[in-house]
Order: sequence, then structure tokens, then C-alpha cells
Amino acid sequence: MILDKIGHYKWLIASLIILVGNIIVYQLSFIETLSEEQAFGMVIGSLIDCAILAPALVLLHIKNWSIKKAIIFAASGIVIARFIIPANLIAPFQSITWTAFAIEGCLIAVELLIIGTFLRYIPAIIQSVQAQKEPLLFAFPKLVAEKAKGNPIIQVLASEMLVFYYACLSWRKKPSSEGHTVYKNTMYMAMLIMVFHAATFEAVAFHWFFHDRMPILAWGHTILSIYGLIFLLADARALILNPTKVDGHKLYLSNGLMKRAEIYVGHIEAIHDVLDLKEVYQMKVLGNTDEKPAFVLEFKSPQTIHFVGGFEKKVNYLGVYADDAHGLRKQLESYR
Repeated sequence: MILDKIGHYKWLIASLIILVGNIIVYQLSFIETLSEEQAFGMVIGSLIDCAILAPALVLLHIKNWSIKKAIIFAASGIVIARFIIPANLIAPFQSITWTAFAIEGCLIAVELLIIGTFLRYIPAIIQSVQAQKEPLLFAFPKLVAEKAKGNPIIQVLASEMLVFYYACLSWRKKPSSEGHTVYKNTMYMAMLIMVFHAATFEAVAFHWFFHDRMPILAWGHTILSIYGLIFLLADARALILNPTKVDGHKLYLSNGLMKRAEIYVGHIEAIHDVLDLKEVYQMKVLGNTDEKPAFVLEFKSPQTIHFVGGFEKKVNYLGVYADDAHGLRKQLESYR
């Protein structure tokens, strides 16, 4: 299972290795002993790594190549290189780096214009969500998708709004008495506390180690770590407040903010006790030690699993986990 996941992310891992390798090499003492020609060649190599090789590997991972994405990723790579390579070494390439900054600035301005236009619809979307019976976790992204018309920036923004809501504004809400929890019989809370503590200590140690050597990297990592902790908190709240339930002939499956599925019960072809197929997608929460799901849903046609950030996956078989799996299955069968 772990090897399969590593294989799936192999291009992304390779891209990360290239970037980390370039970060490390400029921290080594031998850089100061290089001649001008050697340093010039080294910087060219780093620019090729950051502007061509790393973006190409990322594009291989997402499997959705386009000229626009290639330009964006290449410009982003040059911007990253500007922060990786010491100022005195990258000085001869200022025209390239400023061009990349200009490209990124134009793209950011366009995206900000799109976001500003979208924000005008937020009050209407919130009113529509409040008027619906569907859980916020399901209704809000759906209404945003209708307004955004597939814009990935807007979908990411909607995900971040949900993170902010569940992390900061959901504490007065009580878990619904309806539905079936999926975490109480697992090690989810213990794992969450362990990851939370480990991430906190790692963020402090990393910042302390790099704050003199590479302050930009240290503060960037610290900001990402703080966001990661906020996301973990929001994900836990979303999981607690959105139990799996069957309502209005729909099955609402939620693993917090990470993934969710909204499936019409009529689209279920069969419910299997065990189905030993690689195609079975496991709807499992962090800390669930069960090797096999409580039961497997087979669909008449591929159904959509929604992930954080607006990503999606089509599945024909879905492994379901629940604390009261028997009660959930009985409820599903009563609607069929």
C-alpha cells in the first residue's frame, strides 16, 4: 500500500528532491571557493532545475499539460530559484528573475480580479446554504462550483473558507444526533494529538535551525506549519460535525475536509460484505486500523469522491467504515 502511494507520487517526489538538493548545496561552504565561471555554471544548472526539470515533473504528476500551466510553473520555478540562490550569485540573471516576477504578478492580478468578482456572490451563496437542508460541508462547495464554473482558484478559495469556518467559527455547534460516526472506534483522536504535537515540535526545531542560515525558508516553513495545524483542527471539527448519514435518499459520506461523497442510494447496485478488488476505494479516516471496510458499495455508474481543494476521483466500488456499520447498512437497505 505504501509503495503504491509512493509510486503514485513519484514525479512529485522527484521534483521535491531536485528543489531540496538545490537548497542544500547553496548552504555548503565550498560555494565560497568557486571561481566566477564555476559559480556561473552552477547558477545556470539551478535555474534549469527550478524552471524546467522540476516544473516538468510536476506536470507529469498532474497529467494535465498546457502552455499556460508550463509558463506559470516555469515562472514560479525561477521565483523560487531567486530565493534559493544567494543574491551575489544570481545577480547576473536579474533580467530573467524580474521577468518571472512580472509574469507571476500579472497572473496574480488576474486571479485577484476573478476572486474579487466571486466575493460579490458570497452573501447570496451563504443565504442559499442556510436555506438548504444539506450539511454545509456538502452544500457550500456545490454552490461555489456552480458560480465558479470550474475555476480552480475559486475552488481552492472555497476550501480555505471551509477551513477557516471549521477551525474558528464552528465551536458553538454541537454534533448532530443523526447519522453514524466513523472515528469513535478508531485511534483517530490519539493520532491527531500525536501528529499535532509532532508537527509543533518539528516546526519549532526547523525554525530554530534555519533562522540564521536561511530566514526566508525558516519563516516560510513556520507559516506552512501553522497553517497545517489549523487545517488539522478544522478537519477534526468537520469530521465530528458531519457524521455519515442517509437523508432524502442520499448517502452523505465525510472524512472531514479531506474527502467527501454525496451518493444517491438508487445508484447503488449492490452491497458486499467483502470485495477483494484493487478498485475498491477505502473511505477510511486517520487512525483506523481495520484492514477491511465494514462493507463495500458497488455502483451502477462511477460516483465522484470530492477532495480538499476541488479535486475529484471517480470510483465504481467504495469501502465504507462506520462505528455502527450494521445500523448504517440496514438504513441503506431500507431506502433501496
